[in-house]
Amino acid sequence: MAVESLIGSKLKAYCSNCRGDRNCEIKGHHQENDDGDYGFWWRRDWYLLVCCGCDHVFAQSVAIDSESYHQEYDSSGDVITVPDETVRSWPARSKRDRPEWFQHSSIETKAAVGDLSASLVELYGALDHDLNVLAAIGIRTSFDIAAEILGVDPSKNFQRKLDEMVSKNLIRQSEREHLDVLINAGNASAHRGWTPSFSDLSTLMDTLESFLNDVFIVPAKKEAAAAKMAKIKAKVPVKKAKSKAPGTDPKGNGPAKPQP
Repeated sequence: MAVESLIGSKLKAYCSNCRGDRNCEIKGHHQENDDGDYGFWWRRDWYLLVCCGCDHVFAQSVAIDSESYHQEYDSSGDVITVPDETVRSWPARSKRDRPEWFQHSSIETKAAVGDLSASLVELYGALDHDLNVLAAIGIRTSFDIAAEILGVDPSKNFQRKLDEMVSKNLIRQSEREHLDVLINAGNASAHRGWTPSFSDLSTLMDTLESFLNDVFIVPAKKEAAAAKMAKIKAKVPVKKAKSKAPGTDPKGNGPAKPQP
């Protein structure tokens, strides 16, 4: 059965760039379906979309079948059957907002953090695609890369790395305890097959992002602010000393008294 062309029409879809539902123009469309036997049927529509708000290009599939549906009331009060849609997007819909300092897939700091930025890109990708085991391992790996950038001896085990970071005042003791949990969670996923929930990962990510912000972003912002203040200081006119009139008491008490 021929499918009516939808190219050029609009479809409401989630734009991961705008981070919200937007009207999108359909640039490409393909449908596959199977009426099947025994009354079971399914249909999947594939779309190539362009967001009308920001021109972000992405692909989306929408799948329905005869066994997945729910009932609700229409505007007339009649019961209607509504199919449950399974919607998937490429790039995947973001499961966690990136920090302000990682909006462009690179940490905004002067330190050489290329490896760390690359690790974080893969980490957020794992989160977006529900790869929870890989995400937990990625959290631990990102911390390990950050520790080496900060000058921590890479040959040490994780516990000794944490001890060194405390001794160098890179982290506080309370932060050490949280980072210890983060490391053990990654170890459990890597070596014991532990699958954390998204809620677990969200808490671990809070700890990792807070750590990275404290050791890379805050110092960079302070350094930038200090440089700006130094430029302003150079522009501010220096206060000139007041000149004293001849015969005036140096202490400012009026005319100087004649010497006997």
